Amino acid sequence: MLLFILIVSVLLILINFYTIKVLSAVKTYINGESEYSKGQKDASLYLATYVQTGDLKYWHSFKEAMDVPLGDNIALDGLTNGATDKMIAKGFLMGRNHPSDIPDMIWLFKTFHANPFMKKAILIWSEAAPLINELDSMANSLHPEIEQHRLTVTKQLASMEAITLLSSKLSIKERAFSYVLNEASREFRKYLQYANIFFILLMIGSIALFAINAINSLSAFEKELNNKINELNAKNDELERFTYMASHDLQEPLRMVSGFVGLLEKKYSSKLDKQAISYIHFAVDGANRMKTLINDLLDYSRTDIKKLAIEKVAPDDIISGLRLIFNDDLQDTGVGIFSDGLPEINANAMQMTQLFQNLLSNSIKYRGAAAPEIHIAAKDSPTYWTFSVKDNGEGIAAKNFDKIFELFQRLRSNTTHTGTGIGLATCKKIVERHGGKIWVQSEQGEGSTFYFTISKKLK
Repeated sequence: MLLFILIVSVLLILINFYTIKVLSAVKTYINGESEYSKGQKDASLYLATYVQTGDLKYWHSFKEAMDVPLGDNIALDGLTNGATDKMIAKGFLMGRNHPSDIPDMIWLFKTFHANPFMKKAILIWSEAAPLINELDSMANSLHPEIEQHRLTVTKQLASMEAITLLSSKLSIKERAFSYVLNEASREFRKYLQYANIFFILLMIGSIALFAINAINSLSAFEKELNNKINELNAKNDELERFTYMASHDLQEPLRMVSGFVGLLEKKYSSKLDKQAISYIHFAVDGANRMKTLINDLLDYSRTDIKKLAIEKVAPDDIISGLRLIFNDDLQDTGVGIFSDGLPEINANAMQMTQLFQNLLSNSIKYRGAAAPEIHIAAKDSPTYWTFSVKDNGEGIAAKNFDKIFELFQRLRSNTTHTGTGIGLATCKKIVERHGGKIWVQSEQGEGSTFYFTISKKLK
């Protein structure tokens, strides 16, 4: 009997392990589709702008954005034609998929390509690939005519209509792809619940032969476990719906508003008065601020959706990379970013990068009159690493020390400093996920020092 219970336990563990592995891989494909969709829509907008204006910078932006869906097409071709994992991974990397997610994506395709849900998703993906290639071919044929100023008004209008039609067709395919995978994810979770209940009942029945009195407590545990699973599934579904809506339904009209208002300004600015030009600038600024708010909310909501992948992280390397990101600010304002030989830690590399980037961005944004300087240091203790980010900026009043870490709390208006009031709330969430806490010491006019701790027990 004990052997039977052991076998049932092993089966339960294996079912949970592989189901979670499948769910993780499906979620990765959904996230990859968001990048695919964004790349396609950006490419369509840049191409339309290039056709209208003939400005080469939009051509280069189109090629860069187009690499994302083209990369995914390369991965699809490799998966369906038996290419090596290295060649497939190259395509997924072009498609802006995270390197650590790619092995699971390849495994899911190879393991479940004959499964109905995967076959349906692959079919939709395959139907979208020729549309991407058609968009790329159209762009390459139009480019020489635009460069040589041979594009007629009639062909320009026809090209704009064709681009819009292709983008609409691709949007339908992208939504269908995400819908199929989301449905599959929900089905897997449902089967996981059924499997859990079935095998738990088997274990309860077996154990009952040895200890009848344990049945009530085990039943209560089972009920609580199922309630927790249902609550977790409901929260995950809500987060998925929010993420999908924000990345598709909200950002697409914002890009269209910003793009076409920009085209309106370029084409008709000479015919509009100063007040009309001012209205255009207000519209573009509003769309850009809304886009920033949406992206910040997405970053905040995604901070604790996935399991925290812990690895060795070198903060000095992160700071070096951020110097490149803030290169324009460093040159324009003369900001100096200094670090004192920061220690290697166990943490999530992506979230550590986001944490340091938010803190450095704040220090640069709220700099004072003196030449800006930012010093990053770390101190050792038995259970934590304590990091500090010190600047000589405007400083913060003591009454606002706790307020600044709350969601949507801003101390200054958008007229003086842009922002959404989400950055420090995201920092707080990241630090707490790493078993630490974050606080600030500051005086107005004397600069600020942000401190945060990272647990040494993360593995």
